[in-house]
Amino acid sequence: MPNFFKSLYLKTRLSSGVTALYSNIVIDEIGSGLVGLFLPIFLWEKFGRLDFVLIYFLVIYVIYAVTVIFGAMLMSKLGQKASMIISVPFKVLFYLCLYYLSLGYPINIFVVLMIIMIEIQMMMFWVPYHTDFARFTNKKDRGRVIGFLSSVSSLVSIFVPIISGWIIYNYDFDVLFLIVIILVAISAVPLFMVAPTYEKFSFSFRETWRQFFAKKHRRMLLSFFSTGVENMIGGIIWPIFIFQLLQGDFLKVGIISSVIVLSTIIIRLIVGSYTDKFDKHKLLKWGSGLYAVGWMLKTFVATGFQIFVVSTYHNFASIIMQTPYSAITYEKAADSGHYVDEITVLKEMALNLGRVAGALILLVMISFVGLHWTFVLAAIASLFINII
Repeated sequence: MPNFFKSLYLKTRLSSGVTALYSNIVIDEIGSGLVGLFLPIFLWEKFGRLDFVLIYFLVIYVIYAVTVIFGAMLMSKLGQKASMIISVPFKVLFYLCLYYLSLGYPINIFVVLMIIMIEIQMMMFWVPYHTDFARFTNKKDRGRVIGFLSSVSSLVSIFVPIISGWIIYNYDFDVLFLIVIILVAISAVPLFMVAPTYEKFSFSFRETWRQFFAKKHRRMLLSFFSTGVENMIGGIIWPIFIFQLLQGDFLKVGIISSVIVLSTIIIRLIVGSYTDKFDKHKLLKWGSGLYAVGWMLKTFVATGFQIFVVSTYHNFASIIMQTPYSAITYEKAADSGHYVDEITVLKEMALNLGRVAGALILLVMISFVGLHWTFVLAAIASLFINII
């Protein structure tokens, strides 16, 4: 292994818990990543209207912003490990619904089933995952660990967009969904190696909402809320925008996306190292500013080459912003001691209510302006992320 990587990362020993958790995430990301970029496009083609796609995601995030509380309560009884393992079959069923939808089965029935399955999966998985990750890492090298693991994830998934684009181009979505179902099922295996941990979620439903609006959490939750707004545009509008720009060429979309991933891996490793050496809040401030500029540049994108150049810059800015942001997020959760799961629930609520707000704003915007103007909203939301 090159001395560069040794000096950056071999000083940090990953705990078995972190290794198992991230092994699950990597396998799941390979599977889900095969669909991820193309899911909004698939739904857009099935629904026939972009506003229906936004309403679909709006419903999911509204429900999850509430049910995440019940998921945390259930986690208290089952433990983090059991809760995460139980979540996997529901994600498999979600993709099975997509498979039947791709075959032309009634859209209304399977959309409802998809919402139910993904709600249960998210409710059972994300709070236990973030709670355990905060427990299994330490403040001293958390940024380095996040940078390293994110780079490993990106390295593994470099060719995922190309592969998915090729499969859709040559076989269609039904074959893609079958492959994803197998990979998501396999992702459960590493979770059996996670040490059992138990966190008692001590808030009632009413107390959770009281804490959500408490002044002491306001800056942190506004930051997550802003992240949610930006997520809606980056996760839904941007893929559809580049798909239109590339005239519906799935393979070309996949190739460009893979090249962009490849061009940013080393940057993530470097930033992960510097996150632990310098003030995380200053890095985050600079990163959010650069990231906002990236969204503004995307409003001028008009060719495939420009997609590559601007997206590579935007990924670079995203790494500068997201690496310290993730480290700060886990620090706040870990520093809360017994309340690590409660803070995680509040974060999930704010993030998803931000997505809801983003969807509502987008529903209005797309009626009056082109898709590229929604990137201005993402730029504004990005600037609020650093107030955490």
